[in-house]
Amino acid sequence: MHQYGQQVWGSLELVSKVNITTDNNTFNFSVDGSRYSLDIPTGSYMTSRNRHESELVQIMTGTAEQLSLPVQFKLGGIHDDQKLNVLILEHLDKSKEYVLDEFGGSAVDTLFGDVRFNLAPRN
Repeated sequence: MHQYGQQVWGSLELVSKVNITTDNNTFNFSVDGSRYSLDIPTGSYMTSRNRHESELVQIMTGTAEQLSLPVQFKLGGIHDDQKLNVLILEHLDKSKEYVLDEFGGSAVDTLFGDVRFNLAPRN
């Protein structure tokens, strides 16, 4: 068993304060062709680069657990001339590779952007 499941890293920085409204509160994706949609509760969510934590990631993972989605959400740090905090989707099954794609919804341009990394399960 690997320590990490299939991961897809976004390209957009999660800024220190993200405002989620009814205009940007849905996040859609597919896992091996099955489509999923997550509604994010409206509100203002803080992300701290220094403490490496995000209220937004916590609420998204809690919502995913309630819906029994096959992924969890994580905060990832990328160093690319400057440090960026980005959203990661990680499959809960750490034993094999999965195809995570078709990212969309009204929140994709606020929270995720494009796929920056697509990493197979690993230790």
